[in-house]
Amino acid sequence: MQKKIKEIIKIINENDNFLIVGHVGADGDSIGSVTALTRLLRIKNKKARAYLNRDTLAPFSFLEVNEEEFHTDSKELKEEISAEDYILITLDSGNLERVDLDQELIKDAQFIINIDHHEDNSRFGKVNLVQADRAAVAEIIYNFAAEMINSKLPFEIAEPLATGIITDTGALRYENTTSRVLRILAELMDAGVDIYKINKKIFGSISYKALILKGLALATLARSEDGKIAWLYVSREMMHQAETDYTEGLVSMARDIEDVEIGILFTEEEKKEIKVSLRSNFYAEVNKLAAEFNGGGHPRAAGATVEKTLQQTINSVVEAAKKYV
Repeated sequence: MQKKIKEIIKIINENDNFLIVGHVGADGDSIGSVTALTRLLRIKNKKARAYLNRDTLAPFSFLEVNEEEFHTDSKELKEEISAEDYILITLDSGNLERVDLDQELIKDAQFIINIDHHEDNSRFGKVNLVQADRAAVAEIIYNFAAEMINSKLPFEIAEPLATGIITDTGALRYENTTSRVLRILAELMDAGVDIYKINKKIFGSISYKALILKGLALATLARSEDGKIAWLYVSREMMHQAETDYTEGLVSMARDIEDVEIGILFTEEEKKEIKVSLRSNFYAEVNKLAAEFNGGGHPRAAGATVEKTLQQTINSVVEAAKKYV
């Protein structure tokens, strides 16, 4: 993979204009990786712009994402970049459908560099760097930063990298927390990163409205007869009642119940568009379960979108999950 990293660095060195984007419903790894790579390329005097969905940024305000570096208005970005030649770099997106960017902007790119850590990545780029053994895409981007900057990493790059790693390792609680992850975090801390602050912002605080929604969701909690599958749901009505759609962490509450192997969260995005979030503890490969519903992800964390009613989706996904426990 070091050869592939050098190939991408060569492309970066030989070109000037880049557009960087993460995945739909961006999490800390997607936002952190996009932020870090954009800042890295700008430090190397490249014309680098990123698109981040404004709706996903609120929990990560401490990264101080600003409009000079990033676009949150897709229409405005399209107008600005329409007459330019640019290379598109996609991060943390298992397939082209997951890329959080207007289709026209994807189509108009010279080509795509696809950097990801999902083992079921569809290799949709002209250049594909997929490292499924990495805890987070931020861990991969760290390699680029270490290769391209000889001295200690600047804080403005180190902090978003740490954010991506901490998010995707569940504050270093998941089984993907390797010794390499800890060594990288130690270096990022030496660059000034406060991992307590990041953990507090992501995992240790919640808005009043989000807490109301969490209470409503927990009231729907159910388990299979053998106790190995637990699930809960969030309906459109519940989001309206709580005045928020922030569901981060809810699926883990189902998974973390004693003796549960698979935890599932069903979120009613639209009347017949249900987001399914899947998590497992020890052995269930939920990416294979997600694939049954045209989704994907990691063996312990995956998801899909199902075009059925909420109750129909719950019935079909829970029934399918029984084969994996």
